[in-house]
Amino acid sequence: MQHPRADRGVSWARRDDYRSTAFTTPRTESSMHGEAVIAASPERVYAHLVDVSRWPDWLPEVRRAHAPNGIRLGAAFEIEMYGIRLEAVVPEYEPNTRFGWIGSSPNMSIYQAWDLVPFPPGTQVIARKVERELTTVMMGNSRVEELYYAHQDALLRLKKVAEAGGPSA
Repeated sequence: MQHPRADRGVSWARRDDYRSTAFTTPRTESSMHGEAVIAASPERVYAHLVDVSRWPDWLPEVRRAHAPNGIRLGAAFEIEMYGIRLEAVVPEYEPNTRFGWIGSSPNMSIYQAWDLVPFPPGTQVIARKVERELTTVMMGNSRVEELYYAHQDALLRLKKVAEAGGPSA
């Protein structure tokens, strides 16, 4: 499915929702996958992804992100997104190739990873995200499409900021 505001080079692969019965209280999970072709080098794109303190500049759902010891494999950082404070860790860190983080709070958890593949004249970005409980925490009376498109909006914003260069480049 194509995002209604998608620019050329951004596609949507899927979004899956399910309720797990493996818990005493059923939990909601959303799995998302999106792809973008960005006219910037993998190094430039990766620099934006790992500059977590600047995420609020291009990710509207992120209010604050702080990595006191920088971002590297195993690094811990704090992030506030959707109004919820998460403790996060970086289990995947392969410079210019792959970056992934896991964040959690008592009521929800998020896993997000980006794979970067050289794709002349730039980079193909493959983004995956799994959110547990976020759907029920955030949705309230909102339409499902709002979260459906939020992941792809992040790719569109990454595309815009990386192609513009900017301070992380």
